[in-house]
Amino acid sequence: MEKNLFWIIGAFIFGGLTIQVFIQLESYYYIEALLSILAAAVIYTGLVLLSRKNRKAFLMTTGILAAAAIVMIFVSPHLAGH
Repeated sequence: MEKNLFWIIGAFIFGGLTIQVFIQLESYYYIEALLSILAAAVIYTGLVLLSRKNRKAFLMTTGILAAAAIVMIFVSPHLAGH
């Protein structure tokens, strides 16, 4: 059961996000939103597979992604030009 737990969690997360796209967004945003969800699902899948093979690499990659997300919080307003 533990081996399949992350796959089940991922199915609920990305399935729910996909349903939410169709419920809440206008039709001309579908492609952009679905591509973002697909990219996140690929990263999630890679991290789940990496966590089973090499725990240190998994933690390092997760740390790098977290640091990049924190940096983007402060940098993205300047990139938008506002």
